[in-house]
This record gives sequence, structure tokens and C-alpha cells, in this order.
Amino acid sequence: MQDDSNIKGGLFIALGMLLLAIADNYIRFVTETIGLWQFHLTRSLIAVPILIYTVNIQGGRIFPHNFKLVFLRTLFMIFAMLIYFGSLAFFPISQVAAGLFTSPIFVIVFSIILLREKVYVSRIFAVLIGSFGTFLALSLNFDDFSILNLFPIAAGVFYALASITTRLWCREEDARSLMFMFFFGIGFVSLIMICLIELNHIFELYSLLNTFITFPFQTYSLNDVAIIFMHAVLSVIGGVLITLGYQKGITSFVAVFEYSFLFFASSCAYLLFSDQISLSMLFGMILIVISGLVISNSKDRNEML
Repeated sequence: MQDDSNIKGGLFIALGMLLLAIADNYIRFVTETIGLWQFHLTRSLIAVPILIYTVNIQGGRIFPHNFKLVFLRTLFMIFAMLIYFGSLAFFPISQVAAGLFTSPIFVIVFSIILLREKVYVSRIFAVLIGSFGTFLALSLNFDDFSILNLFPIAAGVFYALASITTRLWCREEDARSLMFMFFFGIGFVSLIMICLIELNHIFELYSLLNTFITFPFQTYSLNDVAIIFMHAVLSVIGGVLITLGYQKGITSFVAVFEYSFLFFASSCAYLLFSDQISLSMLFGMILIVISGLVISNSKDRNEML
């Protein structure tokens, strides 16, 4: 019976990852017409009412029990997602996703450094192969290295911090409450950034190139609205499915299914944009998955250094 629950939980997570992979691939269709901040603000204006309506219908709590701790977790998640989505305008989604999924590596590093957890052979091994996999997946080349190459990894760093705070402080919180805080928070930050960019545009304080990150507020096209609405709906549904997956199965088993995002994101990118994946990138993503498998299934017995 437990095996059935684990399989169902894993399938829920895989389906949620598929929806998120499809949604994230469509970001490329709006990066040249609207800005990052406008995208997030609009998506939040759609997602927040959906979450409030869902809680009103199904019951539950929309505001967190411990606001301060959830607020800190939300900040980490906002940083992670802003860097992640910002990177999609400059890198293929397969590379950005690989950077984001380095988060288990940083979970181990931060757990050892900040939480003083014990050091185990399996965890060190996972960090080493995961780090090498990241080097390959992101096609890091010291000859033409740029600080931009580190952005996808930075998303993984903040996502790891969000994961740790979720585990330590937010276990008893309603998943919809955590999603509400995230969407509300990232929408609020985006509104502030839009106002700052508009003021800069009006008073010509600084000269900014028009990029996905610095675009002033643009008039929406029907295509923009459709993609953002689709992304908001799929993000909410995907998030709920992933939460259900963790509720049904054992975490160490179902967490592995999160890595299906790498496959789904790369496959969708190939189908939509004919993005090619080199053998080194593919091998790097495989190593990242292996690293995650080692972390998820580590028993931590008789392995302490």
C-alpha cells in the first residue's frame, strides 16, 4: 500500500513538473515584448485571486501562522525565481534548469556550514559529482567566461535556502498559504521595480538598455496576456500537484521525480524552438540527477567522516 502511495506521489510530482516545464518554455515568447517585472506582476494578479478563491471554496488558511518566518522563506524564493526567470531571456531553458537544480548540492553545503549537520561520505560524493555535472551542463568555459554564467547557479543557491527554511520553519503551514505569500511577494516587488524603472524613464536619471530586465511598462498584446494567464494557471496547478505528491509519498522517494523537470524542459525546448542539447550538457544533467538520487536516498548510517 505504501508503494502505491509512493508511486502516486511521484506521478503527481512528475505531472506538476511537466506543467511547469511547458509554462516556463513559453516565457521566451514574451521576453522581447514585455519586461520581467511586468510579467511577474501580471502573473501574480492572476494567481493570487485563484488561490484566494480556492481556499474560500475548499477551506483552509490563506495567511501563514508564523508570518515572520514565512516572510523570510518567501524572500529566498523570490530571489530564486527572479534570477531563474531573468536567466531564461539569456540562456536555453535546459541550462537554466540545470542551474536551478543544483539546489540539493547547496542544501547540503548550507546544512553543514550553517546548521552544523554531520558530514557524510555520500553527501560529499553527491556534492562532487553534482558540481562537475553543473560545470558540464552550463557549458562553463573559462576562455569566454562571464558573470552571467553564474546566474542560473545563483538561482539554485537561493532555492536551496528556501528549501531549508521550508523544512525548518514551514512544515505546518498550508501549501496554498506559502504559494499565496510567494505570488503576493513577487508581485509586490515587481510593482516597486516597475515604478522605479518608469521614474527613471520619465526623469532620465540613468541610461538603461531596453532588455527583459529593464523594459519599461509596455502595452499588452493578446499573445502576452494569453501566455501570462496560461503560465499563472499552470504554475498554480503544478504547485498543487507537487504539494500533493509530497503529501502522499515518502519524501526521499518522491523528491527524485522533481528531476523530471530537466527532461521535460529540454524536450519542450526542442519541440518548440529546436534547441539542441550537446552530449556534454546531457551528461552534466545526468550527473546532477545522480547527485540528487544519492542525496535523496542517502541513509547516513556508518558513513560519517
